[in-house]
Amino acid sequence: MIKRHKLYWVAWCIGLGFITTVVSSEAQETPYYKDKTVRIIAGFPSGGGVDAEARLLAKFFERHIPGNPSVLVQNMPGAGGMVATNWFEQFAKPDGLTFHYTSTTSINQQVFGIEGAKFDLRQWPLVGSIFRQTSVGFIHPDKLTRLAAAGAPLKVGVRAGDESWNAIFLWGAEFLNWNLTWVVGYGGGGEIRLAFRRGETDLFATAVLTNFTELMSEGFKPFVQQGTLASSGSFQKRPEFPAVPTFDEMLGAKRPSGVAWQAYVSWAGSDSAGRPLYAAPKTPAHIMKILRDAFSKLKADKTFQAELLRVTGEDSNLLSAQDGEPILRQLLTTSSEVRDYSNMLMKKYLKR
Repeated sequence: MIKRHKLYWVAWCIGLGFITTVVSSEAQETPYYKDKTVRIIAGFPSGGGVDAEARLLAKFFERHIPGNPSVLVQNMPGAGGMVATNWFEQFAKPDGLTFHYTSTTSINQQVFGIEGAKFDLRQWPLVGSIFRQTSVGFIHPDKLTRLAAAGAPLKVGVRAGDESWNAIFLWGAEFLNWNLTWVVGYGGGGEIRLAFRRGETDLFATAVLTNFTELMSEGFKPFVQQGTLASSGSFQKRPEFPAVPTFDEMLGAKRPSGVAWQAYVSWAGSDSAGRPLYAAPKTPAHIMKILRDAFSKLKADKTFQAELLRVTGEDSNLLSAQDGEPILRQLLTTSSEVRDYSNMLMKKYLKR
């Protein structure tokens, strides 16, 4: 009787093990993202570069994340992206269902200790970055002579003034005596561009290829470019504008040295990290692997690459987390002297 009972027990255990194995196998075969909805938080309103790229990522992430989740973009504008960045730091759950797509403005806000910045990007796991060619400054030709002339200052429209391209105008005012004033408070790149086209402001910078065509067809002229920071410390021109000088070329012999130039390089060079796509802090490693693998597949997706070219311009590409994280760590670690110098210019010209 005891022997028979043992046989029943063994059979029951074997059956239970088989059932557990089948259930476990089925669970493993079901992708984590199946039937889920993912949000990409964009800290700027529709119409600008961040919004356009976030929607491009959403469209193709649906195809490349296993399980094909629905991916939506939620615009959360305000304070140069800081509203969204602070929200993400405080509320985003580490479940891989909420991403944050930002401009380099958020990097500058942390690097230079902008008041109200309550986040630490060093703790955010990077999915990948879209590296786009850097900004080009536009002006109407009849206003060029007024750049360094006495009289009414030319107006620069900004969100908060900490945009990477605004380094051109701040250092231009400081070292080339550009006669400028800043109009602060625009919601995003689309609003700034519209104000420029309407004549409400006089200077505008953009990295969006479609904006170049539009502005030049309306008579605006590219007169300076930010350039991409090279390992040598120099700035390389966009391929579309070989005749337009970079700002460091425009400075010539007036280019500063020491802390003043280090601050400019840190500020204007932040675009070299691309625009980062982040997951929430403490997102588990196995979910990060799914996301990073999906991001890497975008490189081989010819349709995505064609759309990226259309939205961002020539020589745009993707930076993997492996390539992007070292750059971000370098940018997010800076000296107090560099920070103080940049903040001094913000206070001097933007009263911040």
